[in-house]
Amino acid sequence: MNGGLAPVDSRDLHHRTLLRYGLDHPNTLPLAEILSSWQAGFGVMPDWLGLGEAEFDRLHRYHFGPATSLRASPWQSRLDSRLDDLRDDLRRLLLLHARDETPSTAWIADILVTACQGSDHLWQDLGLWNRASLSRLLHWNFPALAARNTRDMKWKKFLFKQLCETEGIYICRAPSCEACCDFDDCFGPE
Repeated sequence: MNGGLAPVDSRDLHHRTLLRYGLDHPNTLPLAEILSSWQAGFGVMPDWLGLGEAEFDRLHRYHFGPATSLRASPWQSRLDSRLDDLRDDLRRLLLLHARDETPSTAWIADILVTACQGSDHLWQDLGLWNRASLSRLLHWNFPALAARNTRDMKWKKFLFKQLCETEGIYICRAPSCEACCDFDDCFGPE
């Protein structure tokens, strides 16, 4: 599948190739990380990053041109189907706070919604290489929403908390985060 390369070496090779042809756009660098990780089996993203083959091809051509090619990932996706019901609401939340209405922003919203069904930190489920990449991605595409994360809450928890608050559901047991026994789960280092 990857020419006998170790997964990290395969990821790095894909990454270098994508960046060689990448469009000068703020989403290109994080997408190169996501795509190269997906090809090497890191993260939880399903085939075509959950976009469907046609939209995936549009994203790929837009950000990386026709000179590179990617195939469906041979890796098994590990998404929690119990969260399927929240996909539309989470996508709506993201797009309500989108920087613009470009296809790139919509693709990022769809990819994020899919990755939120993983069981690890959002940046890891996406296949990003660190949390800072995710923070930049969110701040670029959804600046008003990302700006609400003033206390550096873990992004997946933050997004679901925002979704609950939008729906008028307050699931936190404590009157403030500092008093909550799960404080480290939400705000501790990743």
